[in-house]
Amino acid sequence: MKRSLEWFKSKGWKPHAFQKETWQAIADGKSGLLNAPTGYGKTYGVWFGIIEHALKHPEHKGLHSIWLTPLRALSKEIEHAATVVSDDLNIPYNIGLRTGDTSPKERQKQKINTPKSLISTPETLHLMMSQKGYTDVFKSLEFVVVDEWHELLGSKRGVQIELALSRLKKINPSLKIWGISATIGNMQEAANILLGT
Repeated sequence: MKRSLEWFKSKGWKPHAFQKETWQAIADGKSGLLNAPTGYGKTYGVWFGIIEHALKHPEHKGLHSIWLTPLRALSKEIEHAATVVSDDLNIPYNIGLRTGDTSPKERQKQKINTPKSLISTPETLHLMMSQKGYTDVFKSLEFVVVDEWHELLGSKRGVQIELALSRLKKINPSLKIWGISATIGNMQEAANILLGT
């Protein structure tokens, strides 16, 4: 957590207890659902845990994490925030954006030089998983983050994510899954559905 704490300090910020708890849970190899109000730094709560994992495993090759968002606009915000952190920490953790707006040229570039993290949407992940040889792309995957889980839960897109996660866990049974959610009614049920428990 040292790099994370240094980054927060450089911004004049102090991490919330829930952020540090999430970093530790990720370091301990756990999956989970992070629930906090909008604007409290949930993204950094999960993102720094993933970054710290990558720093501890420099030997890792290929796609390390996928961050799913329900909105393309949100995916661009996440990409920007994640890139700022990677650049500030000066670590070789390249981030790619893959949505319906991604050009064929950029998709081809990502195929040749796989990013460490891919920010995407449920629909785009579904399309990627329907392509020939998709298991080769996802076999190195360590983390899937589902942002705005409260928006997706109980919807067709939520079911799409559940099915995708089930398939990804067959490729890598040790896959870690993290959901991010604003206030949600039944946290335990929401977590059980997301994590398939």
